[in-house]
Amino acid sequence: MYGLVDCNNFFVSCERVFDPRLNGKKVVVLSNNDGCVIARSNEAKAAGIPMGCPAFKIKDHTDPREIVQLSARHILYRDLSDRVMSILGKEVENLQQYSVDEAFFVLPHEDVETSHRIMAGLVKKVRQYVGIPVSIGFAPSKTLAKVANHIAKRDRRITDGVYWLVRPEAIDIILRRTPIEDVWGVGRRLAYSLQSRGIKTAADFVKMPPSLVRSLYSVTLERTQRELMGHDCQIANPVTIAHKTIMTSRTFGKVLTNRDEIADAVVSFAEKTARQLRGEGSVAGSIMTYVRGDRFREDLPYYSNSCQLRLDTPTNDTMTIVRQALNALNNIWRDGLAYRKAGVMALDIEHGGAIQLSLFDPDDHGKLRRLMTSIDGINNQYGNRAVKLAPGIQRGEWAPNQSHLNAISKTLHFYTGMILSDNLDCIDQDYDPEDEQSTS
Repeated sequence: MYGLVDCNNFFVSCERVFDPRLNGKKVVVLSNNDGCVIARSNEAKAAGIPMGCPAFKIKDHTDPREIVQLSARHILYRDLSDRVMSILGKEVENLQQYSVDEAFFVLPHEDVETSHRIMAGLVKKVRQYVGIPVSIGFAPSKTLAKVANHIAKRDRRITDGVYWLVRPEAIDIILRRTPIEDVWGVGRRLAYSLQSRGIKTAADFVKMPPSLVRSLYSVTLERTQRELMGHDCQIANPVTIAHKTIMTSRTFGKVLTNRDEIADAVVSFAEKTARQLRGEGSVAGSIMTYVRGDRFREDLPYYSNSCQLRLDTPTNDTMTIVRQALNALNNIWRDGLAYRKAGVMALDIEHGGAIQLSLFDPDDHGKLRRLMTSIDGINNQYGNRAVKLAPGIQRGEWAPNQSHLNAISKTLHFYTGMILSDNLDCIDQDYDPEDEQSTS
């Protein structure tokens, strides 16, 4: 039996931990640069504000004066997530964190009544110790556990936050009430394709011949279908997919024209890319830097370009990667233009094993590895930018817009064990989805 723990309205709930005045109000959390809605309270959902709604369109759904808009604080959210997962990890076995606010675990075959009482107590414990409301759904497969968790979260008759989706007749009823676009693993395009074939609900999807699902779509979607039937289709020994590229980029808070400011951003992106390479035990053979203008500014010429430079020796050394990223920036920089986005990408990635050194390589790679290990250890203990390169100390104009930061949240942030500067731009937004640290 699989269980799924999900934090309710997680980003909003984190803000309410520090500011109880937000309880009962329509609250939304905005993405990087305060662009669009990425989290909503139940009150905001009832007001009709959709997920992903641009901030300037909130007025189309309700009176903006009735909405509390907050800039995202991803460091805070990650800290509270770690606290929730720590409590869960001590209470259940085989905890597998799926996202910042979700985790799966396997429930041993025990008496349902006893297990329900224990899980209800776990929901109360997380709320008491961290202040975050959570819901738990149980089912024979992970996909059905997602459905069960959705019911535990939305059905007001379930007062203890725990729901079991076990009996076949109950599963059939719930699947008939579940739109196909709400099924885990069915994206917007897949949902549109299925709907065009008359598949409107999860129950309709289950009735399709599995061989037809595989031939028309993929074996992955067939696995989703079988999980909705109650079969456990999880791979016993999943193969770790080695990343071929790693990219870190960001849309700036405003249009920039100064090269030093953009170089500062490139240094920060290169540092993060190098850190992720080391975390995966990988090295990059080449580095690419790209810049992009603002295509929506009709008064400024649009410019977009990239430059890829090969490294003499594959490496994950921060200093080497930063130096190469800046060299690539120099090759594509054009004076007199405006820039809105930049990024750094690691390419030609090699995983594990020995590095083929260049005959004339002047660097002592053993010494560099020891240095990077020491820096990573310090940053892991004291913060990701406790030790940083001199070219990246400015950290100013390229930072995202955050004009809706919660003053109470800022004041009480000592709860996370971090000391924040009055200058919010100095905060390293490692968990910002718009930071676009992506892998493929």
